[in-house]
Amino acid sequence: MYKKIMTAAVAALFLTACAGEPEIQTGDDAEVIMGNLHKVDNSRVQMAYLDPDANLGKYNRVLVRPLGVDKIEIIQPSRSTSVAGNKDWELTEADKTALQEMFHEVMVKQLQEKGGYEVVDEPGDDVLEIAAMITAIAPSAPKDDNQSRAVGRTRVYTEGAGSIAVAVAYGDSETGEVLGLAKDSRSSNSYWASNNSVSNKADVRRMFTSWAIGIREGLDRVHGKS
Repeated sequence: MYKKIMTAAVAALFLTACAGEPEIQTGDDAEVIMGNLHKVDNSRVQMAYLDPDANLGKYNRVLVRPLGVDKIEIIQPSRSTSVAGNKDWELTEADKTALQEMFHEVMVKQLQEKGGYEVVDEPGDDVLEIAAMITAIAPSAPKDDNQSRAVGRTRVYTEGAGSIAVAVAYGDSETGEVLGLAKDSRSSNSYWASNNSVSNKADVRRMFTSWAIGIREGLDRVHGKS
């Protein structure tokens, strides 16, 4: 048995349907986690759960938690793009900090500057808390540094930087109640180009921006802006 979800509520968790109308499972056979989160079918993301009773329209401001970067699975690039003896792809502390700063910058730009939803540092009764973490990255080539690429090999060509998987939790910032969970992944562009630190950062920014736009557009629907 299923119940239709309000389009606005679904969109707020960037769950726009990819095929058919999004539906939340209900009844005895519903897949429910954490006591209140029901699985959403026909969502755009790979996995989604939502509290069907959540009043997402009450949230006018957003608290963006630092991007989680401490438990990332790194799926090493194919040997076809690698060179014998190269070290495995690793994330340094500087890399992690850069990812966190980029994610926060993108969220502020999309939610506050373009959407008008103030990004705040403290909980409040109208503040939606967003906590995202990267769960896996799959680079498409060895890292662009002297230790990972052969000396003299100045250019590597791939179909984009690779892919990133994330998990995102949405909650009430005051009560801590989780209102929704989503897991998704994004791949970079599909055309062949030089793979380097500059192009890779641009691809990661585009992937972050894609998620941020989805959240902004969902909040816009909740608040009757679109």
